[in-house]
Amino acid sequence: MASGAGRISALPDDVLHNVLSFLPMHESKWFIHYVDNLLLLHHPDARLDSFSVYLDECDFSFKEFLPTNDTSVGMWFQFALLCKARVLSFRTAYGIYSENYEMPLQLPNAPIISQHLKILDLEMVTLKSSSLDFSGCPVLVDLKMNNCEIYGNLSSLFLKHLSLTDCLFGTDSVRACICTPAIVRVNICCEDQCCKSSYGDCGDLTCSGCYDSDFGADDRRRDSLLLNGLSQVTELELSVDSTMFIVNRDLKLCPMFSKLKILFLSEWCPGIYGDRNVLTHILQHTPILEKLTLQLCEVPKIQVETEKSCKRIEQSFKSNHLLIVDIKCEEADGRVHETLEILSTYGIALKQVNIYYSTN
Repeated sequence: MASGAGRISALPDDVLHNVLSFLPMHESKWFIHYVDNLLLLHHPDARLDSFSVYLDECDFSFKEFLPTNDTSVGMWFQFALLCKARVLSFRTAYGIYSENYEMPLQLPNAPIISQHLKILDLEMVTLKSSSLDFSGCPVLVDLKMNNCEIYGNLSSLFLKHLSLTDCLFGTDSVRACICTPAIVRVNICCEDQCCKSSYGDCGDLTCSGCYDSDFGADDRRRDSLLLNGLSQVTELELSVDSTMFIVNRDLKLCPMFSKLKILFLSEWCPGIYGDRNVLTHILQHTPILEKLTLQLCEVPKIQVETEKSCKRIEQSFKSNHLLIVDIKCEEADGRVHETLEILSTYGIALKQVNIYYSTN
């Protein structure tokens, strides 16, 4: 809804719905015409609180909608920014693409600049290089990307919450980096694995089996692609797929989290090698960590092969500043006992641990 004296926004919702019911929007060209005029009629002094576009074949006949109309959709995005929208949502679905269309809707390859944008939600769109630079959005705090294709480095000095799910990190000569030094909540579960290993990194420097990497496991091997961009945070909620190549390789280059005092690991499972690996490396690199929360996954993850699962990767060390450990799970089972055993290798006494069971 727009704030201010906009001519369209002044109409009651029931009137708007009645007008829309008479429009022949079963064809995509009429839909394009309608949205174009809707934006053109928007009062220039009326700021948009939110602007949302969801192109779904279930609602309209969008067969082969793109790439014919991708320029129009890109213009909607830019116009919404000019209208000072605080919430932007662009979502597409497979059914709107022609059979020979190789990639989802691509946003304009230009820096996204807005002094008002706070939340950006993207689904099944493509972003390249310049459009992944959010330094021109000083109040953007929440970025969600689902089933998107990412070609370039993602960066923001202001972002607080980042969620990347089922995204594809495309690469040319090098892998993408994520630099978000102000982040407090990260959820990353994307296609970025090595087909030779269940843990994301088979350890073979000459391996070329890593998804979407022209140079395989060896490209940018000395560079931290994710964790280094989080190394200055003071509070962090982290949820990552421990089989991701980018996660496993970054753990070997794990930076020192010199300011981190509160850590929340969600969807964590003590029976998974990769999850224990994440916890071990981070705890070894958080010298002033005071509070750790482990939220055990509700549905146990698929166990990796026994040979590697049984390896005790934890090294005995003491977390000197750690005062409180909270374990959250839905019920008492073997995972809680196993978690307590793992924590004991870090010198964490039972009296420091609180266990919370959720009630159904």
